[in-house]
Amino acid sequence: MTERTKLFLTALLTLFCIGSAGRSLDFNIRSDGLLDNREYKNDMLPQTIYGLRIMPEASYSDGNGSLAAGLSGIWEFGSDESVTPEIILYCGYNSDRWSAYFGNIPRQRLQRELPEAFLYDSIAFFEPLIGGTLLQYRGEILSTELYCNWYSRQSETRREAFRIVWDGYLDKKLFGAGWYAAMTHFAKPKEPGHFIYDKLQLNPYVSLNLADKSDIGLRLRVQAGILSSLIRCRKDGQWHTPTGFKGDIEAGWRMIEVKSIVYTGDRQMPFLDDPEAGMAFHRSDPFYNHTFYNRTGIGITLFSDSNVDFCFRWNMHFTPNSPVHNQQLIMVRFNTGTGRKQR
Repeated sequence: MTERTKLFLTALLTLFCIGSAGRSLDFNIRSDGLLDNREYKNDMLPQTIYGLRIMPEASYSDGNGSLAAGLSGIWEFGSDESVTPEIILYCGYNSDRWSAYFGNIPRQRLQRELPEAFLYDSIAFFEPLIGGTLLQYRGEILSTELYCNWYSRQSETRREAFRIVWDGYLDKKLFGAGWYAAMTHFAKPKEPGHFIYDKLQLNPYVSLNLADKSDIGLRLRVQAGILSSLIRCRKDGQWHTPTGFKGDIEAGWRMIEVKSIVYTGDRQMPFLDDPEAGMAFHRSDPFYNHTFYNRTGIGITLFSDSNVDFCFRWNMHFTPNSPVHNQQLIMVRFNTGTGRKQR
């Protein structure tokens, strides 16, 4: 039995002992089913992801403090590879405005998910935990969070790698402004012959939010901003500064949603084809490595209540000198227990 497993079992046993002593326990089970059929062309590789992720979690809170333990397991249909479940284990502090967490934290604790220009959706699905520290503030106008995700520890062959993220949003009802900022450090393994990569990525934006006050249920959100990066490999010390415009428009009516994202500018991932860096370093959607990119999709929420969401989405991806890339998704999210419904 590994030390990590012993630590997890000790924490879980402690939670149940506390519960047996008359203290309250919260239980939550989250399950995410995904069918993602990517019919991509040319330089974008086609792929189908079909699987189920389940994350049972038990937590104990006493006043403002809390301790949570659980498991995160993924079953990819048709695969004969056995994947060891990851351990969820973190402590937390919550007040009216502030929250802080330390440990292996589910991404559902985040106030807002990183856009795909920062984190590829397939990475987010297969890496649902943040290993590190998360700090959050929620005010009437401003909400913001800062966290460090240490996703690779150094060994003879593995790199030390971590990402520090800061995001926030100023909500003035009709108008808003926000930002995403991420610093990625991709260090060397212990064996010689490798180099360090660094990346700072920024996306400040403004937004317009319109919601129908009647029972019709129309809604519209428009967002526009700058996507810029500072990237280097310490082998030559040369800084790359790709910059471009990123705009989003989202319209919805009841259970139907249409969303379009446009990026135009420099290629955002200069080391994507570098075998030393690639996706492990950039961690962004490779569509943003084109000088122009548009994703337009229509989504239908077939069923939604306090425990279950069942959605279908069809996306069309447009890049220069390429046929249209098609993508069909079916997403099922199930959340039950005494915990809140996760996003």
